[in-house]
Amino acid sequence: MGQGAGDTGQGKEVLLERAKEFLKAAEMALDADYHHAAALCAYAAMFWAAIAALALVGVRRKKWTHGGLKDAFRDELVRRRQVYPDRFVLWLSEAYELRCDAHYELITLPVKKVRRLVAHAKEFVETVMEVKRK
Repeated sequence: MGQGAGDTGQGKEVLLERAKEFLKAAEMALDADYHHAAALCAYAAMFWAAIAALALVGVRRKKWTHGGLKDAFRDELVRRRQVYPDRFVLWLSEAYELRCDAHYELITLPVKKVRRLVAHAKEFVETVMEVKRK
């Protein structure tokens, strides 16, 4: 669905499964030295996990923009409810920037940044899954 991707009323499990699928793809791409694909998939994992996290507290949208999702995550889950740490908002922003570079720029991504992004995506997704279990 691209930029308009969102929670179409499907359960939170489906959203988290999508996040886990993209995380696994990011890890596999990183292992294969496909750094651009790893960056794209790592961001997608965080994107879907953030939608799931918001759905867990009843915040749903038919469509999410990238900026709208980051802002809602920051305002609702970091500032208001204090469920997630501040660094998760920074990670979402950094992931989006690296994703845009990977997708739209003809540049070589720094391997160190991509590795860090995949590690952040893993922590992000796992933390959302942990919160869901509580």
